[in-house]
Amino acid sequence: MVEQFERAILTGELTIGEQLPSERELADQLQISRASVNRGLQCLSRRGFILIKPRQGNFVANYNENGNLETLNEIINFNGGTYRPSLLHSIFDVRRLFENDMIAQCNDSEKLIAVKRAFAKLQMADSVTEKAEQSFWFYHQIAVASGNSVYPLLILHFKSIYLTLGRWLIQSGDGPALERGLATVLAALQAENPTLARQRNNTLIDFCLSSLLAA
Repeated sequence: MVEQFERAILTGELTIGEQLPSERELADQLQISRASVNRGLQCLSRRGFILIKPRQGNFVANYNENGNLETLNEIINFNGGTYRPSLLHSIFDVRRLFENDMIAQCNDSEKLIAVKRAFAKLQMADSVTEKAEQSFWFYHQIAVASGNSVYPLLILHFKSIYLTLGRWLIQSGDGPALERGLATVLAALQAENPTLARQRNNTLIDFCLSSLLAA
Protein backbone atom coordinates (compact mmCIF):
# COMPACT_ATOMS: atom_id res chain seq x y z
CA MET A 1 0.00 0.00 0.00
CA VAL A 2 2.73 2.45 0.96
CA GLU A 3 4.67 1.97 -2.29
CA GLN A 4 1.46 2.20 -4.32
CA PHE A 5 0.51 5.56 -2.82
CA GLU A 6 4.05 6.95 -2.96
CA ARG A 7 4.15 6.11 -6.66
CA ALA A 8 0.76 7.76 -7.25
CA ILE A 9 1.88 10.91 -5.41
CA LEU A 10 5.28 11.15 -7.07
CA THR A 11 3.86 10.64 -10.57
CA GLY A 12 1.14 13.21 -10.03
CA GLU A 13 -1.67 10.68 -10.21
CA LEU A 14 -2.64 12.02 -6.79
CA THR A 15 -2.27 15.78 -6.44
CA ILE A 16 -1.35 17.98 -3.48
CA GLY A 17 -4.39 18.66 -1.32
CA GLU A 18 -6.43 15.78 -2.73
CA GLN A 19 -8.40 13.90 -0.09
CA LEU A 20 -7.90 10.15 0.13
CA PRO A 21 -10.76 7.69 0.60
CA SER A 22 -11.63 6.75 4.17
CA GLU A 23 -9.76 3.91 5.90
CA ARG A 24 -12.79 1.64 5.44
CA GLU A 25 -12.99 2.45 1.72
CA LEU A 26 -9.25 1.89 1.28
CA ALA A 27 -9.47 -1.44 3.10
CA ASP A 28 -12.25 -2.54 0.74
CA GLN A 29 -10.43 -1.30 -2.38
CA LEU A 30 -7.08 -2.85 -1.46
CA GLN A 31 -8.52 -5.99 0.14
CA ILE A 32 -6.51 -5.54 3.33
CA SER A 33 -7.46 -4.97 6.96
CA ARG A 34 -8.22 -1.53 8.36
CA ALA A 35 -5.29 -2.03 10.75
CA SER A 36 -2.98 -2.46 7.75
CA VAL A 37 -4.44 0.64 6.13
CA ASN A 38 -3.90 2.63 9.32
CA ARG A 39 -0.26 1.51 9.57
CA GLY A 40 0.27 2.43 5.92
CA LEU A 41 -1.22 5.89 6.39
CA GLN A 42 0.92 6.48 9.47
CA CYS A 43 4.01 5.51 7.46
CA LEU A 44 3.05 7.84 4.60
CA SER A 45 2.47 10.63 7.11
CA ARG A 46 5.85 10.06 8.76
CA ARG A 47 7.49 10.30 5.35
CA GLY A 48 5.75 13.58 4.58
CA PHE A 49 3.52 12.30 1.78
CA ILE A 50 0.13 12.76 3.45
CA LEU A 51 -1.40 14.93 6.15
CA ILE A 52 -3.66 13.26 8.70
CA LYS A 53 -6.29 15.73 9.92
CA PRO A 54 -8.38 14.42 12.83
CA ARG A 55 -12.11 14.31 12.04
CA GLN A 56 -11.42 15.69 8.56
CA GLY A 57 -9.58 12.97 6.71
CA ASN A 58 -6.28 12.22 5.03
CA PHE A 59 -4.86 14.51 2.35
CA VAL A 60 -1.94 14.42 -0.08
CA ALA A 61 0.78 16.64 1.39
CA ASN A 62 3.34 18.88 -0.28
CA TYR A 63 6.34 16.72 0.57
CA ASN A 64 8.72 19.57 -0.28
CA GLU A 65 7.30 21.44 2.71
CA ASN A 66 6.34 18.57 5.00
CA GLY A 67 9.01 16.00 4.22
CA ASN A 68 12.27 14.96 5.85
CA LEU A 69 15.36 12.94 4.98
CA GLU A 70 13.30 9.76 4.91
CA THR A 71 11.11 11.43 2.28
CA LEU A 72 14.20 12.35 0.30
CA ASN A 73 15.47 8.79 0.31
CA GLU A 74 12.08 7.50 -0.84
CA ILE A 75 12.19 9.99 -3.70
CA ILE A 76 15.66 9.03 -4.94
CA ASN A 77 14.69 5.35 -4.68
CA PHE A 78 11.44 5.96 -6.52
CA ASN A 79 10.59 3.34 -9.13
CA GLY A 80 13.70 1.30 -8.41
CA GLY A 81 16.10 4.17 -9.02
CA THR A 82 14.69 6.75 -11.39
CA TYR A 83 17.33 9.46 -11.47
CA ARG A 84 16.09 13.01 -11.03
CA PRO A 85 18.91 15.35 -12.19
CA SER A 86 17.79 18.39 -10.20
CA LEU A 87 17.52 16.29 -7.05
CA LEU A 88 20.93 14.68 -7.52
CA HIS A 89 22.52 18.10 -8.12
CA SER A 90 20.95 19.38 -4.91
CA ILE A 91 22.13 16.39 -2.87
CA PHE A 92 25.73 16.71 -4.02
CA ASP A 93 25.68 20.49 -3.56
CA VAL A 94 24.74 19.95 0.09
CA ARG A 95 27.35 17.23 0.49
CA ARG A 96 30.01 19.49 -0.98
CA LEU A 97 29.20 22.21 1.56
CA PHE A 98 29.41 20.22 4.76
CA GLU A 99 32.00 17.65 3.65
CA ASN A 100 34.46 20.34 2.64
CA ASP A 101 33.92 22.25 5.85
CA MET A 102 34.51 19.20 8.03
CA ILE A 103 37.58 18.32 5.95
CA ALA A 104 38.92 21.82 6.62
CA GLN A 105 38.59 21.19 10.37
CA CYS A 106 40.09 17.71 10.23
CA ASN A 107 43.56 18.32 11.68
CA ASP A 108 43.85 15.73 14.47
CA SER A 109 46.36 13.08 13.37
CA GLU A 110 45.23 10.64 16.07
CA LYS A 111 41.60 10.80 14.97
CA LEU A 112 42.68 10.26 11.36
CA ILE A 113 43.65 6.73 12.38
CA ALA A 114 39.93 5.89 12.47
CA VAL A 115 39.49 7.36 8.97
CA LYS A 116 42.35 5.21 7.71
CA ARG A 117 40.81 2.16 9.39
CA ALA A 118 37.46 2.84 7.71
CA PHE A 119 39.18 3.05 4.32
CA ALA A 120 40.98 -0.25 4.96
CA LYS A 121 37.62 -1.90 5.70
CA LEU A 122 36.28 -0.49 2.44
CA GLN A 123 39.16 -2.05 0.53
CA MET A 124 38.54 -5.43 2.17
CA ALA A 125 34.77 -5.37 1.66
CA ASP A 126 33.61 -7.99 -0.84
CA SER A 127 29.99 -7.03 -1.48
CA VAL A 128 28.23 -3.99 -2.88
CA THR A 129 26.33 -3.44 0.36
CA GLU A 130 29.43 -3.68 2.53
CA LYS A 131 31.47 -1.38 0.28
CA ALA A 132 28.70 1.23 0.32
CA GLU A 133 28.49 0.90 4.10
CA GLN A 134 32.22 1.42 4.57
CA SER A 135 32.33 4.39 2.21
CA PHE A 136 29.70 5.98 4.44
CA TRP A 137 31.72 5.27 7.59
CA PHE A 138 34.76 6.83 5.92
CA TYR A 139 32.97 10.18 5.79
CA HIS A 140 31.49 9.70 9.24
CA GLN A 141 34.97 9.25 10.69
CA ILE A 142 36.10 12.43 8.94
CA ALA A 143 33.15 14.17 10.60
CA VAL A 144 34.27 12.84 13.99
CA ALA A 145 37.88 13.85 13.31
CA SER A 146 36.76 17.40 12.51
CA GLY A 147 35.98 17.95 16.19
CA ASN A 148 32.62 19.48 15.30
CA SER A 149 29.90 17.98 17.50
CA VAL A 150 27.12 18.37 14.91
CA TYR A 151 28.72 16.99 11.73
CA PRO A 152 28.77 13.33 12.89
CA LEU A 153 25.05 13.57 13.69
CA LEU A 154 24.34 15.27 10.37
CA ILE A 155 26.19 12.55 8.47
CA LEU A 156 24.26 9.87 10.36
CA HIS A 157 20.98 11.49 9.33
CA PHE A 158 22.15 11.33 5.72
CA LYS A 159 23.28 7.70 6.03
CA SER A 160 20.49 6.18 3.94
CA ILE A 161 21.26 8.59 1.11
CA TYR A 162 25.01 7.89 1.26
CA LEU A 163 24.26 4.16 1.13
CA THR A 164 21.85 4.49 -1.78
CA LEU A 165 24.22 6.61 -3.88
CA GLY A 166 27.15 4.38 -2.93
CA ARG A 167 25.30 1.26 -4.07
CA TRP A 168 24.35 2.89 -7.37
CA LEU A 169 27.96 3.87 -8.07
CA ILE A 170 29.38 0.47 -7.18
CA GLN A 171 26.69 -1.43 -9.09
CA SER A 172 27.41 0.69 -12.18
CA GLY A 173 31.06 -0.40 -12.08
CA ASP A 174 32.48 2.76 -10.49
CA GLY A 175 33.51 1.12 -7.22
CA PRO A 176 37.26 1.16 -8.05
CA ALA A 177 37.10 4.84 -9.06
CA LEU A 178 35.27 5.66 -5.83
CA GLU A 179 37.98 3.92 -3.80
CA ARG A 180 40.74 5.74 -5.68
CA GLY A 181 39.02 9.06 -5.04
CA LEU A 182 38.67 8.37 -1.33
CA ALA A 183 42.32 7.30 -1.21
CA THR A 184 43.39 10.68 -2.59
CA VAL A 185 41.31 12.50 0.03
CA LEU A 186 42.84 10.38 2.79
CA ALA A 187 46.37 10.92 1.48
CA ALA A 188 45.90 14.70 1.48
CA LEU A 189 44.53 14.62 5.03
CA GLN A 190 47.47 12.53 6.21
CA ALA A 191 49.81 15.04 4.55
CA GLU A 192 48.06 17.74 6.63
CA ASN A 193 46.96 19.54 3.49
CA PRO A 194 43.24 20.29 3.97
CA THR A 195 43.12 22.56 0.91
CA LEU A 196 44.26 19.70 -1.32
CA ALA A 197 41.89 17.32 0.48
CA ARG A 198 38.96 19.61 -0.31
CA GLN A 199 40.03 19.87 -3.94
CA ARG A 200 40.22 16.10 -4.22
CA ASN A 201 36.86 15.69 -2.53
CA ASN A 202 35.35 18.16 -5.02
CA THR A 203 36.84 16.14 -7.86
CA LEU A 204 35.33 12.98 -6.41
CA ILE A 205 31.93 14.61 -5.96
CA ASP A 206 31.99 15.87 -9.56
CA PHE A 207 32.85 12.38 -10.77
CA CYS A 208 30.11 10.70 -8.71
CA LEU A 209 27.48 13.18 -9.87
CA SER A 210 28.47 12.86 -13.53
CA SER A 211 28.46 9.08 -13.29
CA LEU A 212 25.00 8.94 -11.75
CA LEU A 213 23.56 11.44 -14.22
CA ALA A 214 24.92 9.39 -17.10
CA ALA A 215 23.52 6.10 -15.80
